[in-house]
Amino acid sequence: MSNAALLTDQVKAALQQISTVNGYSTNLAGIYLFGESKPDSVAPPYLLVRVASDELQDFKGTSALRLATYEIEGVMSRAGTLQDLQRLHHDVLKALGLGKVPTARPMNTGWPFEESAEFEPDQGGSTTRRVTSSVTLRYAEQY
Repeated sequence: MSNAALLTDQVKAALQQISTVNGYSTNLAGIYLFGESKPDSVAPPYLLVRVASDELQDFKGTSALRLATYEIEGVMSRAGTLQDLQRLHHDVLKALGLGKVPTARPMNTGWPFEESAEFEPDQGGSTTRRVTSSVTLRYAEQY
């Protein structure tokens, strides 16, 4: 099995832990990977997850270190505040934290990932508010 596919499975499993019962701030209605259809009946908050890039960082023989950047779009209802979006972003980072994605290797800094967040401004007529968390994970692959 590809470690890239395994990494995606582990990312989804880690994100599925986000709920107030597990000590997070947000109760998610669902998590949908690239290619999975979100039913129209699912109300926010939910996450849309895709791999934005997957790049070779280093290699030796048939072993490679790769950097996979996931864009994790958190969708909340129009009633969600900036603080709600900030809490959701924090929940994503907490879910993917140290040791929670076994295939991921620490970055050169020792931190489990690199990350950034973009908060989408309200658009006229929009019914949702969104934050996109970009999270880069390092993993090893064998060819």
